[in-house]
Amino acid sequence: MKKFNIILTFVVLALVAVSCETYDDYDTDRKTVIGFTSASDNVNNIPEGGERTRTFTDVLFVSDLAPVDRQFTVTVIPTILPDAEPPSTATNPENYTFESTVVIPANSQRGSFTVTGIDNSIEDERGEYFSVAIQGGGNVVSGGRFTVRLRQ
Repeated sequence: MKKFNIILTFVVLALVAVSCETYDDYDTDRKTVIGFTSASDNVNNIPEGGERTRTFTDVLFVSDLAPVDRQFTVTVIPTILPDAEPPSTATNPENYTFESTVVIPANSQRGSFTVTGIDNSIEDERGEYFSVAIQGGGNVVSGGRFTVRLRQ
């Protein structure tokens, strides 16, 4: 019985010591991470001399939820196509338009992105490419790029 009292005393002391732990080191200044869930996709069947619009649904993912809609800026970045044979170059900006900002709806972690392919000077039958990324800065960390192939 004496051993039981000693063991019980140690258990109670251990519980009291552990329950006093604080979370003072918890990072309350967390960053929002946003990026594309896919590396690339296509806008196909652009009519010769015409245009075609495509919305890439749920192609954006943000790391946290917010009670309000959030806007992020989309920018063009250099296109890298290491597997292209022969190497392809980025298309002329006159061949596409896209939303310069994307909105992640309130209480959601997913968003969509719309691109319009315009056949002003698309010459390569295999398609021409451009890449975009979400602009980071402040409390936003951008993750990854999204490459769009425009094809007639």
